[in-house]
Amino acid sequence: MATATGSREIPYGRQLVWRSLTDVTSYCPVCDVSYVFDDDTTAGARAIGPGSRFVCVAGRLEGGEPPPNAVAGEVAEWAEERCLGTRLTLASETWQTHIELDDGQPGSTRVTVTVACEPKGGSRLRRSLRRRALQRLAQHTVDSELAKLPAHMGLAPVEEAVEAPGEAIVMQQEADGWVLHLRGEVDAPAVRRLNLQQRLEGVTVVAVDVSGLTYLDAVALPPLLRWARAASRAGRPARVRGANPEFDRVIGVMGMSSVFLRER
Repeated sequence: MATATGSREIPYGRQLVWRSLTDVTSYCPVCDVSYVFDDDTTAGARAIGPGSRFVCVAGRLEGGEPPPNAVAGEVAEWAEERCLGTRLTLASETWQTHIELDDGQPGSTRVTVTVACEPKGGSRLRRSLRRRALQRLAQHTVDSELAKLPAHMGLAPVEEAVEAPGEAIVMQQEADGWVLHLRGEVDAPAVRRLNLQQRLEGVTVVAVDVSGLTYLDAVALPPLLRWARAASRAGRPARVRGANPEFDRVIGVMGMSSVFLRER
């Protein structure tokens, strides 16, 4: 069996991390994967537990049925706010993922991801050779999942995520779509650490809310400009909500005032 593990500490409390990772919806924009649970399982963390079965499909299903060859999965472990395990069954191998949460520094959580893969079928020699390739793939999967943690946290509800230390960029799903909130000091480290560009491109962002912004570094402007241009190409205005002299000052100095539709 090929196995890999890795850990990362993120500046959010364990309860919020758990909810962000287990609040299952029909589509995850961070992973670009659609989930369809058994008829007797309602999507949502409160209804899922050991034995819950699902299929997963790359991309958005848009309400359609999953294809016959969709990957089948099962929740193998579930300990509230502590650990989660899944098992995916493919034609040639079985993948098991174990996620464990531990308290880190005050206000932080250490997330440990372990991935194990067992090839199926073939001779002993062939399975041995495949394990070497699967070992590299397992490590890549762990690294990728850890790298996506900030993006998953960005999809947490604003009213909860804003309490996390250092929170500056948060996504919130509203009636008309995803809204990106800029809060507090959005400096260069925050833009890089919280993946502003990825958040603006990962889902369709209908507006940016700057009502809670106190400082905006110019390094945040290129991602915002790319978002505005993409919205224009799609026939949507680049709406920026909330009265904020700091935001207006920065975009004015950079000659970008006409790029955004301001909604105060």
